[in-house]
Amino acid sequence: MSEAAIQKNENQAPAPERMEQTTYFTPLVDIIESGDAFIFNADVPGARPEDADISYDNGVLTLLARAKPRQPQNVAYLWQEYEVGPFYRQFVIDTPVDPNGIRAELRNGALTLTVPKSESAKTHKIQIKGA
Repeated sequence: MSEAAIQKNENQAPAPERMEQTTYFTPLVDIIESGDAFIFNADVPGARPEDADISYDNGVLTLLARAKPRQPQNVAYLWQEYEVGPFYRQFVIDTPVDPNGIRAELRNGALTLTVPKSESAKTHKIQIKGA
């Protein structure tokens, strides 16, 4: 992956109208670049597809997912380490992409985003003609 293709957005505060809480978890994300797309693999344990909001606007990819409690609120825990709440992460993508082709899949707390590059940004093989 080239250094300039994708950057973490250092503005870590989500827009107030999109999130009710001020504390959130930063999901761990792996990014793979191929000739045709960027693949984002993010850990959002406890989140379900209906609890996720993925958006792309002006070169900024935003991941927002909410993990809800696994037990009813009146459960008396003997030990509790699993925290719940929103996950939030933003990335600036400097490479032109096709926003209409972005695909998202969320299974068992693993979010996979496929962000296809626009035709102008894809790797093109140049055919060499002989004499």
